[in-house]
Amino acid sequence: MRIVVMLRPTNRRGTKTEYTAYRKRLVTLGYSLVQPEVCIRAVPSRKTAARCLRDLEEHVPTTGSICAFCMTERQFAGVRYLVGGRDYQEERVGVRTMVEL
Repeated sequence: MRIVVMLRPTNRRGTKTEYTAYRKRLVTLGYSLVQPEVCIRAVPSRKTAARCLRDLEEHVPTTGSICAFCMTERQFAGVRYLVGGRDYQEERVGVRTMVEL
């Protein structure tokens, strides 16, 4: 099961620091940043997911909005990442080339 958290800060004064602190807290709790305002965490069961969601509700910033939802592994497998072009590293190294350091 996966928990997806989407942050939407506002332009009010002090919101940026609050959301930066909240985003850093999400990373320390085991969430991975997929995009600047979207975090994902894998949890083993619905019970654990409910506990994590309650924890998120306790520390909500005072402004802006947060959208959090759960999805199963099968639903998550259907997620598609659409990329416009190759990034610099893919052009230099290649997609299937192994790099030894």
